[in-house]
Amino acid sequence: MAVRSKLGREIETGLREAIAWKRGEIELPVRISEAMPAARVKEIRKSVAKSPKEFERRFGVPARTVEGWEQGRRVDVAAAVLLTVIATEPEVVERAVHAALNRRDRRVGLTVDLPEEWIEAVRGA
Repeated sequence: MAVRSKLGREIETGLREAIAWKRGEIELPVRISEAMPAARVKEIRKSVAKSPKEFERRFGVPARTVEGWEQGRRVDVAAAVLLTVIATEPEVVERAVHAALNRRDRRVGLTVDLPEEWIEAVRGA
């Protein structure tokens, strides 16, 4: 018989617990996280930019990505967090994006690797 590690036993216990919960045998705390709806994405974008292209110039998120979100494409957790921060503190995000670009250009200290399309969009190329 194979020796089971402590981690293996903990995983097994967790799986048994999940199965029992799914069968309705036990109750566990559940957290349901709603996806960000397309209408909310559009509302946020319109509050800070007239168009997806302007949003791209300000925040570095490609216009096609924003358009996709506005048309109902799934917004992942990281994007939802970014959009939430943009909704409340757009200037902070804009400054951070531009500061990252400046650090990259001057090669001072930590180099930040950003996608080239972000750099071009923010610079207005």
